[in-house]
Amino acid sequence: MTIKKFMSLKEGCDYLEKGITKLYDIVDGFPEPNFTPYHHIMLYTTVYNMCYRIPPYNYVPYNYAQQLLNKYKEACEKYIKSRVLPSLREKKDEVLLREVLRRWSIYKTMAKRLSHFFFSLQRKLSCSLQQFSFISFYHLVYQEMNKEIMDAMFSMIDRKLAGEQIDQNFVYNTFGFYLEFDEYTRKNKPELLQEKKMNPSPEALSKKIKLVSSDEDVFEVECSVALMSKKIEEIIETIPVGDDVNTIPIALSTKMLTMFIEYCEKHNSVPKYVDLKNWDAQFVDVDRETLFDLQTSAGYMRIDSLLKLAWDKIDSMIKDKTPEEIAQFYVS
Repeated sequence: MTIKKFMSLKEGCDYLEKGITKLYDIVDGFPEPNFTPYHHIMLYTTVYNMCYRIPPYNYVPYNYAQQLLNKYKEACEKYIKSRVLPSLREKKDEVLLREVLRRWSIYKTMAKRLSHFFFSLQRKLSCSLQQFSFISFYHLVYQEMNKEIMDAMFSMIDRKLAGEQIDQNFVYNTFGFYLEFDEYTRKNKPELLQEKKMNPSPEALSKKIKLVSSDEDVFEVECSVALMSKKIEEIIETIPVGDDVNTIPIALSTKMLTMFIEYCEKHNSVPKYVDLKNWDAQFVDVDRETLFDLQTSAGYMRIDSLLKLAWDKIDSMIKDKTPEEIAQFYVS
């Protein structure tokens, strides 16, 4: 292919799509020849021309930066949906954890190489392309599979406590994945993690709904409180228009659902300018097992502020500890 200085959006995206598909196969170990230096240059130049070049005949200069950013994010999401998630679903326990670590490593390699093709686009952005790739993994893998992954981690800890020999390096790598991933997604523009919220009427927000724990205990709460959970929000969004929502089963124990309601009611009842730092600190001042359960439950219910609060508490408890001490903290 000869690189054209003036390239339509469709022409450029079609060519990039071929390179992206080839990259998928290469990082996944399929028998696909690696990129030649010339191929790398062609992909890089395609993006550059779509970002900066001026078309002939004094037409208005074009800039496909936003479309290219969408293409980059689409490439990350497509890889996750077509390659990562299918390999994780239906797996459990240690098999799931090992596949998560393997897929996370491959995904980072894929995203890094993909960002080389889109390097010209990076100059037009206020944050890194790598950040967008992390956010895609957060939304599509972390949020969907978090409960299953944490269950597998705690199952591994239980086996160790029962006297079973567990690969220590595997334990360190597993917790390292969570710490690395959580630290990166929280320190890099957390507003990118925010999702579009429902906008129900005041009348709807004041209605009561019933949440049923896995222990079959029933809690009646205001809709505005329940909607702090993105998981409940998604459940309500799937209810056909015109149908009323009365009862929602929640796969949390009565203890965890009680804490979830307490947290959401407190944060829902005070103005945003009120500092709840001291209240939050007392809320997570619990025993280690409860803290782990709270972190898992916050991920399952998809309450970002509560998940961050639990992670911050865990981070403070393992700060400055050695890898051996961190492992002991999780299994003691």
